[in-house]
Amino acid sequence: ADYPRPVSHPAGGQQPVPEPEDPVPEDLIRKENPMPKPLFTRLAAICAVGLFCVLFGCVYALFQKDTILLVMSLLLGVCCIIRFLLLYHTIKTEDYLILEGTCIKREKSPLTRNQQVLFRTADGKEYRFSLEKNTRLLAGHSYRLYFKRERTLEENSGKALHDPALIGYEELIEVAAEE
Repeated sequence: ADYPRPVSHPAGGQQPVPEPEDPVPEDLIRKENPMPKPLFTRLAAICAVGLFCVLFGCVYALFQKDTILLVMSLLLGVCCIIRFLLLYHTIKTEDYLILEGTCIKREKSPLTRNQQVLFRTADGKEYRFSLEKNTRLLAGHSYRLYFKRERTLEENSGKALHDPALIGYEELIEVAAEE
């Protein structure tokens, strides 16, 4: 607890120090929503992979005196920075769409790198889209999916969507209220 400190007055008495005004007016304080965990994890992964590749590539290139590897490592670093900044801008401007619902069906295609997913939101809309096979959605589980905002995703409810820009997902765990 901060208490006003008494200050000696030239007349011999003590006066309390006036309270300082709020240094930042209330209307200037930015009230940001916290960054969703899957999107933060993706940003951290991009940063970590880029940093590792640049450091390892540059150290090895300098040790071997290989200018081509040095240039390629630096170009890889620049590409990772650009990718990081683009995703960071998308997250900070909230230029993404969130779908919450249940994965109804997941069909893996044997000869492709994609899987077909049928997803139903709480209001009953169904979305069918194609995702990479390494996206592990389980049928019957509830998820929150984060997509880069595209008009086709918003306008084509119920139709098959190919390659929506999924930037992250998290499983929603239902907490049963104890009675």
